[in-house]
Amino acid sequence: MRNAYAIVKLSFMQRLRSTLPSPNLLVSFEAAGRLLSFTRAATELNVTRVAVSQQIRALEDFLGVPLFHRLHRALSLTQVGERYHRAISGALEQAVRATAEISKHADKNMVNVTATAGFTTYWLMPNIGGFRQKHPEIELRFVISDRYLDLVEENIDVAIRYGTPPFSNVNADHLVREVIAPTCAGDFVQSGQQLPPEDMARHPLIHLDGPYEEQTRWSHWFRTQGLEWRASQGGITVNTYTNLVQAVLDGQGFALIGMPLIARFLASGSLVQPVLAPAVLRHSFYLVTPNNHRPSKAASAFCDWVRRAFDATANPD
Repeated sequence: MRNAYAIVKLSFMQRLRSTLPSPNLLVSFEAAGRLLSFTRAATELNVTRVAVSQQIRALEDFLGVPLFHRLHRALSLTQVGERYHRAISGALEQAVRATAEISKHADKNMVNVTATAGFTTYWLMPNIGGFRQKHPEIELRFVISDRYLDLVEENIDVAIRYGTPPFSNVNADHLVREVIAPTCAGDFVQSGQQLPPEDMARHPLIHLDGPYEEQTRWSHWFRTQGLEWRASQGGITVNTYTNLVQAVLDGQGFALIGMPLIARFLASGSLVQPVLAPAVLRHSFYLVTPNNHRPSKAASAFCDWVRRAFDATANPD
């Protein structure tokens, strides 16, 4: 029976070699078809333009049909070339994803985590010591990004995402909702002092600039309080959340920030929220993992730790 299997397998491989072009030819074709340039394909593949041209010609000879229209200083796929490129690109992408999935689980004690700069700086790093004490055998790799990464393509095991679901192709567990309010350094106002909303017009304000939503802006906050908004003089504008928090800690004025990221600063009194106004409800943080992928034991341990940490915050008793 075993010999029969070996014969069948050998026969299949012989047919495969006779009907399938060399993988190198297919990789060159995918790059050239995607970039529509032999020169740029050669640069991407770290080979010469002549090598790419020869490989494309060899593939066309193998198939018996032209795959490209070679025009003066231009390159385009033929109709057959377009169909073949879609098929080959999809097959190579599947191979890449399968390889990444196997490689990811080869080292079961490595967990790749992505999160925003703000969450990493103000929640993960201050709390990660607890996880490392409990799991000293697990190695952590952090990929800091304020954009949503493709978890499979980037070989990410766990993400902490800020926003509103649905998120594509992932499992998402709610952790906590962000709540922001006017916040200043503990020594910026008198101890225990409470301020009416209109007093904000007399204090220096720290603004967050860039691709952030209207709720994060002082103009929106003043309008929600029924107050007229006038840009104050002598304020500060920054374009990252970490700089925003640092400016408040340094006593530069008031900023719209809040839980959960500044929880430890509020608990210690380094920051206070003395304004008598309702807090602003924002989006939530979610624990995200790739769907259709079974997490490693190390990744599962990290996820469990994150969930317990937020459960403990929500239910301190």
